[in-house]
Amino acid sequence: MNQAQSRRLRTNCLLLLPLLVVGTPLLSLAATIPITTATTHFELRGLTTDASVLAGVALHVTVTAMTASGTVDPDYAGTIQFSSSASRALLPANYTFNPSVDRGTKEFLVTFQLPGQWDLLIQDVYTPALSSKVPRFTVTPGPPVRFTVVLDSATFAGTVYTLQVTPVDEAGTPTSYTGQVHFETTVLSARLPSDTDVSFNSEQPTPLLFPVTFFSAAPDPKTLTVTDVRQSLSGRASTVVGAGPFAHVALSTTVPDPTPTCSEATLVLTAEDAWGNPVTEMPTTPVTLCAASGSSATFVRSTLERSMSAKNCVTGNLTSTAQVVWKDTNPEDVEFTVSGVAAKAPLTLHFKAGIPSPQTSNFSFSPSTSEPASLLVRSGLLTAQLTLRDQCGNPATLPADKRLSFAASPPLAVTSPVEDSPGRWTTSVSLPECPADATKTLAVWPLINNEVLRKPSGEQLQRLVLPQCSTVATLSVLSSADSLAAEPGDIVEFQVQVSTEGDLTVTGGVLMLEPQGLTVMGASSSGQALPAKGGGFGLPELRKGSPLTVKVTAQTTTQLHQTVSTQVWVVSPEGTLLTQKERVDFQQKDLGVDVGCGCQTARLPGQLVTWLALLLVASRPWGGLRRLRRGERTDH
Repeated sequence: MNQAQSRRLRTNCLLLLPLLVVGTPLLSLAATIPITTATTHFELRGLTTDASVLAGVALHVTVTAMTASGTVDPDYAGTIQFSSSASRALLPANYTFNPSVDRGTKEFLVTFQLPGQWDLLIQDVYTPALSSKVPRFTVTPGPPVRFTVVLDSATFAGTVYTLQVTPVDEAGTPTSYTGQVHFETTVLSARLPSDTDVSFNSEQPTPLLFPVTFFSAAPDPKTLTVTDVRQSLSGRASTVVGAGPFAHVALSTTVPDPTPTCSEATLVLTAEDAWGNPVTEMPTTPVTLCAASGSSATFVRSTLERSMSAKNCVTGNLTSTAQVVWKDTNPEDVEFTVSGVAAKAPLTLHFKAGIPSPQTSNFSFSPSTSEPASLLVRSGLLTAQLTLRDQCGNPATLPADKRLSFAASPPLAVTSPVEDSPGRWTTSVSLPECPADATKTLAVWPLINNEVLRKPSGEQLQRLVLPQCSTVATLSVLSSADSLAAEPGDIVEFQVQVSTEGDLTVTGGVLMLEPQGLTVMGASSSGQALPAKGGGFGLPELRKGSPLTVKVTAQTTTQLHQTVSTQVWVVSPEGTLLTQKERVDFQQKDLGVDVGCGCQTARLPGQLVTWLALLLVASRPWGGLRRLRRGERTDH
């Protein structure tokens, strides 16, 4: 590059620099330049001066760009904005016309919320003079969509209250309404208006008024709902209903009827209003509670303030509620009355003897008296005994409408209960198998009409069982694996040893076998044959430190390649498993012959081997057949 070219380059850069510095503002300025348009004003359709519009109802307003000659300008591409003197009006956002789509005309939705006289203005954002205005129109309340319901947030039972109901439109403005209203409440007892035909004008100053009275008090809020019978209009209010003024003392009891003799019978004195609601705030009131003269009922204790007892009566101060406990040892009907204050009717308790009581009844196991009682798996047995007594400790029997049963934690098993004597029930408890967790205690409990028996403290009447999963005796195979080999048809023997565990003595045990490929011929111990018994062989008495060795004699099958084994175990005379099961397996010897070369033993076909085996067995007593040995030839 020569010097002249260099100078021209510097000059051009200097000329471009101002454009680079001010380029962005220039572009922004160009964007705000009003677009030349033939539009001179806007035409509005859908809203006119002095029109009446419903509040909350969307209006379809069409804006059209018009030329001076009164024709539509399809090329208008300006941006318009909406404004109104009406507060809370829902107006469209600024909109830029698209000539290729709108062709100078666009429809918008406009919603006015509040009644009154308002105006609406549409104008071009960049050419404010390009505008159109509806100077005056009236918004009236919209159609009713719900009720506003007003009620005191705190009310009292028995007091009449005024319920205020106003139909309103979507914007919450009172509006005209004609229809029939229905009233409902979650208060248990109340006096509400019946279904009522009403008419409301949006111009009237006061809402619809209805009298309501509640009678049931509750600490949590309750609702009152007003609905239109024919239209989907509704509204609700909530209130907390408190008790009315003190009216009387009510007497009740927590004990069943009839009441067991010798048990504590609790009578409850409650201050109430005229509608049976407990009164929590009242002046201290002296009351007297008396049992019928001549009864055996005796006073035990009381929560009355400054209570004093004399003969069959107790006196004290009642603030809201109190308890007085009595007891009667005789079966009789006793009437209790309240005096010194307005009171409801007297209360009669029916004391009855012979009602079973979990508190005094006895539930035990035998022969074990420990807790928990140990129970041996499969062979153990416990007797559960329930002796029913009433609260006085006297024997008690079940009424005809009561049924006693026993239940137990699995895998414990119980039998049907038997009444050995009046009020004395027994059942047998066994453990057929070990539970998954043998360290966890199990339970047995009685039921009356399928309900558990509980003491006054809430404790369930039950007895605990601790599973004992070890076997009574052990069995082991004495014969070594090398000795347990036989040819088809052989007479074989094996020995097992049986011994007891702990200090238990087992009598009447039976050795059981489950042979496969074997025919059991007999069993003996100490040279004495054991008698066949119960599908097995009877064993002599087993004692601690005196293990018993039993020899079993059997014959193997004549079929090759068949499993030859047996399972061995010991059971009680009743069939209860006393030992674990052990398996005795025999290995079959191969029958082979030298084929004449002196170098290889060949296996004979299966049928031929079977016939040879039979001949071998048949010939043994006479020694007429001896087994060929490897290397022994038959041609000399």
